[in-house]
Amino acid sequence: MLGFFVVLFVFYAAFKAYVSFLQIKFIKQESLKPAVVLEEAEYKNAAKIAIDNQKFELASLIFGTFVSIVWLVFGLRILFEATVKTASNTEYIVFVMSFLIINSLFDLPFNVYEKFIKDKKHGFSNVTAKIFIIDTIKSLALTLVFGSAFVWLLLFCLEALGELWWFWAFLISFGIILIINLIYPTVIAPIFNKVTPLEDGELKSNIENLLTSLGFKSSGVFVMDASKRDNRLNAYFGGLGATKRVVLFDTLIKKLSVDEIIAVLGHELGHFKHKDILKMIALSSLMLFCLFGVFGNINKGAYDALGMSGGGAVIVFLLLFSPIFSFIFSPFISYISRKNEFNADKFGAKTKDRQSMINALKKLGSQNKAFPLAHPLYATLYHSHPSLVERINELENED
Repeated sequence: MLGFFVVLFVFYAAFKAYVSFLQIKFIKQESLKPAVVLEEAEYKNAAKIAIDNQKFELASLIFGTFVSIVWLVFGLRILFEATVKTASNTEYIVFVMSFLIINSLFDLPFNVYEKFIKDKKHGFSNVTAKIFIIDTIKSLALTLVFGSAFVWLLLFCLEALGELWWFWAFLISFGIILIINLIYPTVIAPIFNKVTPLEDGELKSNIENLLTSLGFKSSGVFVMDASKRDNRLNAYFGGLGATKRVVLFDTLIKKLSVDEIIAVLGHELGHFKHKDILKMIALSSLMLFCLFGVFGNINKGAYDALGMSGGGAVIVFLLLFSPIFSFIFSPFISYISRKNEFNADKFGAKTKDRQSMINALKKLGSQNKAFPLAHPLYATLYHSHPSLVERINELENED
């Protein structure tokens, strides 16, 4: 059994590495051709950044696979014996949370390299050591508090709800996802970023007129101080029901014209009008249901092979193997997401005009230094958004 798990992780990592190498080769070849969407210098630079990102992902994948195999071969057994003595729920919570924290510590050097070396080299990251440390402490605190509560709920399901515990655990998990979506813009986002109401002026008037014309009710239009961490441009509509709000990155306001911002917001509104948010939540719930259905019925021998037992073993096993399980679903979810993006682009073009939407996409690609093409297999597996070339071609050829 242990050998099967190790082979599974090796195969998973090898396939992902193969796809990354395909993407790197594809970008190198395309970068030698005439530029598309971006200016020539931007196109070449975006190719270098994309290749650099792929190499970083490969290094992270290889290290992560090594860590996973160490966990499988002896790490879980050692951690379980060190934290679980009487099989109490408190000990199981300590076991699970220790697993999560140790994994976070393993990821820390990669996070530091990404923020302070790779992203700074490419002109993205503005994060300081102080901000990074504070963000890390906040994330750790949230993980400890809410993660421990969530683990306790799962343990309760395991102990009190019989053979169908996994179904009730799925319902609880899905409910928590809905709550997070509900409170994210008003509770979670402000923990890390300053979010302030957009000042009165032409942009705010245009946005409010757009919302009114489409019958979209929100709790307001806000600006996030994203530039203190990153120079990338973005905007989103967050929340559900009465908590919905428009959030603009301050970087977006600085770089795009009013017409282009309206087109981008029209795109985001398109997701709401087409009920894409609800569709993706439904898809996520289906994946979550399958995840709990599979891992909720794993034979006890699987846990024994890794030196664990009891409720904590079930949860750690689920956490360890969930990336592989999610990867199996990724092509289908990515396909649906890409279709949604095409439709949202068309909606954004109609809220303002087609050229403003195209100009906005070009500026987003330029400022975010995004290479406008991708290998078909890589895009199928990973891309929630179509490539810039595909999006612009779809808009230009809509007639």
